[in-house]
Amino acid sequence: MEALFPGFRKDMEASGSIKIDTINDLAWFHHGRWKSRFKSEFTTLLQTRTLLETYLEKRVRQLDNVNYIYGAKVISYILDPKSHRLSGVEVKDEKESKILPAELVIDASGASSFTKTWIEKQGISVPEDKVDIGLCYATRIFELPEENRDYKIKLLYPDPPTQEIGGTLSKVEDNKYIVTLIGYLNSIKAEDIKSADGFLEYASKLPLDDIYKELIKGKSLTDTKIFNIPYMVWRRFDKVVLPEGLLVAGDSFCRVDPVFGQGMSVAALEAMAIKDYFSRQPKSGSLKKLQKKMAKIIAPVWSMVVCEDFRYDKVQGKKPFGLKFQQWYVKKIFLVSTKKRSIYKDFIKVMNLVNPPAILFKPSTVKEVLRRK
Repeated sequence: MEALFPGFRKDMEASGSIKIDTINDLAWFHHGRWKSRFKSEFTTLLQTRTLLETYLEKRVRQLDNVNYIYGAKVISYILDPKSHRLSGVEVKDEKESKILPAELVIDASGASSFTKTWIEKQGISVPEDKVDIGLCYATRIFELPEENRDYKIKLLYPDPPTQEIGGTLSKVEDNKYIVTLIGYLNSIKAEDIKSADGFLEYASKLPLDDIYKELIKGKSLTDTKIFNIPYMVWRRFDKVVLPEGLLVAGDSFCRVDPVFGQGMSVAALEAMAIKDYFSRQPKSGSLKKLQKKMAKIIAPVWSMVVCEDFRYDKVQGKKPFGLKFQQWYVKKIFLVSTKKRSIYKDFIKVMNLVNPPAILFKPSTVKEVLRRK
């Protein structure tokens, strides 16, 4: 974000974002153990989505060559059958339909994108990887008593396959706290968690009672916001020949399990890849290489996430080759990282997409994994 919007960190902190030490200020109960905590050079900003997106929209509005159109729905692409190139999109508002001409169309409309259906109507089959996870997550904002808490985020992750419900408590601007409860395999029912009492009831089912004890002392400031993610999906647009002038990004391309908090990071890396591509390539060049480059950004994230989600036997989907070994090795990394600071630092870099997973296979790390039972 700092690269895309210079001054981002400074501005966000001035607006109320909470700057934290990613390791020292995170109390993380993971696979039955607390992660070690110590001062590090890694930092993270905490804020509500409203604060973040309000700032980003403000910065985008400062770009002279960017315009927004509200209240309009894209209903189709305009394709020149001879050149197999898009020339624009058809949009519809309350009154009429109209054509917006375009040299380039980037679909970042999200998991409900119509692009796959539209492409297949053109006779092109788009393969997809799909994993059914039955995830529900529910969020409330709380006001908690002022105390000297030794953390800024507390994360209680379920220990699969026996535990299906987890939760986070995160400090945000104005001394408020966002609390999110997550449940795999339809273990959280939207109708049951909607009320304040229902939210607390589910909080009491977390692996530890830490968050529940905080909430019963606090005051909920909002209703429960509920999101159901029945499945993860990676639509493999990188494996087909798309019409020239069309690029698919963000959740339109791949929606991963949001519990791991990597979706926005993937989208930001894709934006950087798009920026880099057009700074080097002529506008008339093929976008196939760029779509494949974005797939390479997604691949390690998809691999990490499905490795964890498939720890639940009832999760349905195509299992990747070598899954059992990957799960064994990653579980060892989880456990070793509770004691070895250097390995935990590497793990944090991988989780935050700063370094590739290969750094977890350094000879010293492999040796540490193999010597621990």
